[in-house]
Amino acid sequence: MEASRTNAVNGMKLIITDVSVLFDLYHIKVLPDFFALDVEICMTVFVYNEIVQQQQLDEFEMFKRMQKLTILDLLPEEEEQVLNFQTKRNLKSIPDKTMLWKAINLKCPLLTCDEKLRKEAIDNGIEVHGSIWVLTELEKQKIISKQKAIALLEQLKTVNTRLPFAEIDKLIKHLKMN
Repeated sequence: MEASRTNAVNGMKLIITDVSVLFDLYHIKVLPDFFALDVEICMTVFVYNEIVQQQQLDEFEMFKRMQKLTILDLLPEEEEQVLNFQTKRNLKSIPDKTMLWKAINLKCPLLTCDEKLRKEAIDNGIEVHGSIWVLTELEKQKIISKQKAIALLEQLKTVNTRLPFAEIDKLIKHLKMN
């Protein structure tokens, strides 16, 4: 598998995200830290259009204006390719299909909390991460302290009950021991 795409201008790794991860981070008030990661964060216009609450939209617009969030448009012929794109799990969501299609074409990682999309991406050779990974990366890149990472992981369990609590607890224990 080819290495993840790198932006030739700034050498940053490109990551495509969905709204589930962004909503988790929004709810625990860590978006500014997320956008400080050493990655180029993108989403397709179809995914961006899923943001409907005005307060959330205002915040994400700010990161767009700051050029921390890139919205990927699709050409009409790309939209047609997405619509014809066959997946094993029959992804019904067009935004999900656009993310997966773009990640495959750009050979870049995907951020999602959606299990079906996660499995489909892995089957297509795409590196996949979620909200938990973001918090570990924030700590690893020294954007937040271990103590803050632990507190945010605990808080994350209260905003997204579909996350793997056992994995979060294991990570919290690891952070406390090191």
